[in-house]
Amino acid sequence: MDTFDIARLAGVSRKTVQRVLNNSAQVKAETRERILAIMNEHNYHPNVSARRLTKQKTHTLGLFIIQDPAKHNIYADDQFYSVVIGSMISASTEKGYNVLVTTADVHDPAPVLKLYREKSIDAGMIISWSNVQNTVDAITAAGFLVGVFDQNNLTHLTDDVPVPLLLNEEAAYSATRYLIESGHHALGMITGESENRASQERLSGFQKAMKESELSGEQIYHGYFIEQSGYEAIREWVKTDSLPSAIVCSNDLIAIGALKALHEHHIQVPQDVSLIGFDNIRLTEYTSPALTTMHIPRIEMATYLVHTLIDMIEESATAPSQSFHAVLTERQSCASRS
Repeated sequence: MDTFDIARLAGVSRKTVQRVLNNSAQVKAETRERILAIMNEHNYHPNVSARRLTKQKTHTLGLFIIQDPAKHNIYADDQFYSVVIGSMISASTEKGYNVLVTTADVHDPAPVLKLYREKSIDAGMIISWSNVQNTVDAITAAGFLVGVFDQNNLTHLTDDVPVPLLLNEEAAYSATRYLIESGHHALGMITGESENRASQERLSGFQKAMKESELSGEQIYHGYFIEQSGYEAIREWVKTDSLPSAIVCSNDLIAIGALKALHEHHIQVPQDVSLIGFDNIRLTEYTSPALTTMHIPRIEMATYLVHTLIDMIEESATAPSQSFHAVLTERQSCASRS
């Protein structure tokens, strides 16, 4: 029998059992007594050297790239996450921590849990294009620390799992107001997946700005966060003679697909149509024209996640919530309408 078994029988986390073994004052008296009673009943005697090991730190963070075989995988050259991964490693190094990178299937958290149980890492960080709530629940239920880079990967947020919060609705509202104030009245939006929280919030920000400006008849194309959605949206609007004069895209990949379709139909950007993306991936500097986009502070968000986890490891601190703002980066894909 080990601490996992004790925790299961007591209905607590493994971390709580370890706190009892270490005589921590953070455990309630009744919980301590219940755990000690179970230990006594099952003749459990913790190994002294093992207890000493529980206090040692590896000064290593795990970076878990959680993949869904049915969806788009994250690769080293991923336009969005490459910056995040590099920033996480840099921020960890500055704090004297190593980073152990591993991939795992979204349906099988066992390899991730193994790294914790083998004491290879002190805490973990998750990046993914999928919902990872089950993986996070499995990690926290076992008493381990984990943070998630993207709030949209979770069904619900909790105080013990640090997540940098991007204000998506505010950002889409700002992008839409920018186009409206530039004289555009016929606006459109190409969204990401309907079940994605960021997609929903960005659509809400777009619609809020339109409503406040008393503009109606906006064109909404419900797509996915991929180039093909931008391409198909433009083709649909051209076919139905309903092409807006300005378009907010839910990410830069969508905008790049839209640019391609507009070029094929000999529609000039920004002379005929203005276009705003979202993310500010590096490629947007080199599109033709260079893409105006909402810059997401990915470096700052990654640094926050690393620093927060290290504070939780070293000081048993709680996870402070922090919100991040996307800021418009003006390039050449938008023009004023008189």
